[in-house]
Amino acid sequence: MAFAAPLRTLRALAVTVAVALLASGLVFVAAPATATAAADPAFPGVAEALPAAVEAAAGVAAADPGEADPAGTATVTGRVTFPDGTDLSMGRTFVAAYAPGADVGSPLAAAAVTDGSYSLRVPQGDVVLGVVSEGRAVFDQGGPQSGEIVSVGPDGVVRDVVLERSALVSGRVTAPTGVDITGQRVVVAVYPVAGAGAAVSAANVVTDAGTFAVGGLPAGEYRVAFVSSVAGAVSEWWQDAPRFEKARPLVLAAGEARPGIDAALEALHRMETSVPTISGTPVVGQTLRALPGAWTAGAALSYQWYANGKAIAKATASSLALTTAQAGTRITVQVTGKKATFASATVASAATAAVLRPLVAPTPSITGTPTVGQTLKVRTGIWTAGTRLTYQWYINGAPVARATAASFTLPSSAAVKTVTVVVSGTKAGYAAASRRSKPTAAVKGILSAPTPRITGSAIVGSRLTAVPYTWTSGTRLSYQWYLNGRAISRATGSTLVVTPAMVKARITVRVTGTKSGYISAARTSARTAAVVYPGRTKPISTWNCPAWAPIKGNAQSMIYHVRSGAYYAKTKPEACFSTESAAVKAGYRKSKR
Repeated sequence: MAFAAPLRTLRALAVTVAVALLASGLVFVAAPATATAAADPAFPGVAEALPAAVEAAAGVAAADPGEADPAGTATVTGRVTFPDGTDLSMGRTFVAAYAPGADVGSPLAAAAVTDGSYSLRVPQGDVVLGVVSEGRAVFDQGGPQSGEIVSVGPDGVVRDVVLERSALVSGRVTAPTGVDITGQRVVVAVYPVAGAGAAVSAANVVTDAGTFAVGGLPAGEYRVAFVSSVAGAVSEWWQDAPRFEKARPLVLAAGEARPGIDAALEALHRMETSVPTISGTPVVGQTLRALPGAWTAGAALSYQWYANGKAIAKATASSLALTTAQAGTRITVQVTGKKATFASATVASAATAAVLRPLVAPTPSITGTPTVGQTLKVRTGIWTAGTRLTYQWYINGAPVARATAASFTLPSSAAVKTVTVVVSGTKAGYAAASRRSKPTAAVKGILSAPTPRITGSAIVGSRLTAVPYTWTSGTRLSYQWYLNGRAISRATGSTLVVTPAMVKARITVRVTGTKSGYISAARTSARTAAVVYPGRTKPISTWNCPAWAPIKGNAQSMIYHVRSGAYYAKTKPEACFSTESAAVKAGYRKSKR
């Protein structure tokens, strides 16, 4: 019959108590009688996880039994069945009897299990049985706090136990030369990763032979600590990690036995280090800086810079100003940390790219007139001999596609914007460099300025109109009319009334366009025909026609009269004509007298 509750619940209770003490700041660990490992605040919960029940049971089992069958006692016998494959050559297992509610350190009787059978002489009455082990891949069962209460009568009882397989870790611990770690002064503690280093799942002491085995572990992810109370051998985490967070996790499957969890203790604490990095640009004249990363708190850090693996004289600061002596080399830095009771450590950075020389790179300038349609050119200045130069032109800071020559013809899109050029230089062994020119003045735009046209007839009394056509949007237009090339006073509108004073002259109009950021433009129309009088007009009075249209027309008779005619002076004109042909064209005939 298996005992009811596993003893690992008792261990969990002890761990809970230890975590509570740690959280309160009252870190206290009571070591078992046979183990002398002292408490280390950096490794909380260790003592509570040690197999104290095994030590107590072993002590009782080894004691002189005295009288063979004391009065009032009876025998409890049975068999303990181990999981298949359990290595019984390592570790030990005991069956112990306890008074109900007693402490694990006070068994009434105990017996070692060697061949699977056991026999206990216990007081008659109620007892609680427990099976406890150390160094074996099994879980404990029973115990005084939660095990099955067995009523033992004069005839005794038989109880068989079937143990469950647990995971187990084992290995070897070695000490620094000349340091003795015998006497159970080193403990191996297995911490669950999820416990953040505050709780221990199981622990055991290192034997005088330097070996250990920690069983009773469920499947899970753990970190293993080696806790030493020996002068000259410092505690550490598996694989030389300086603290819980950096220790390598160990994943155990259910029932897995993991050997080879070895440790070689050091005489001094291991320095927590980081691989340094280098910031800055590896170019002559620039400054590199060492970024050491996280080291053990309080460690004093020193630096040594190297060029192609050779130490640079006097380069022992955290920064390095690069000189021509380092040109072409790759730079590294070594950081050394020192602190009392810690082993000093030196870690080197990765190498930089080869250090480059700086190019002589003057600021370029732009020549030419910043007007749409004009060509600008770059004046590069004198760069380091052998430098290959390339160009990129920009309009208002935006790169212009395919504008990569040493000259640039300004497109209309550049109007009222500034232009810059970036000259870039490259040469083997030198750091590439780029220099930007100062911006030009805002580029002047070119107005779209068509030639205007005059509509209307060049006849006295007619109105001429200037047609400007379509100019650049937003252009302000103004007008000036001309007579035989001479400006007509006050003739600045878009229309012009033809007067007699203009007869025989030819008229033109000049349209001028202005717009902010653009070059003003002016266009002149073609000339009109020579200004003439109209063929017909109205009388200027009852009896008179204008001088330029002297022929009088009688609308009733449809007869016209010239000045030399007999009836000219006696005719009241109803129409006046400038020429006889105009009168005839209007349907009039000439007077016969």
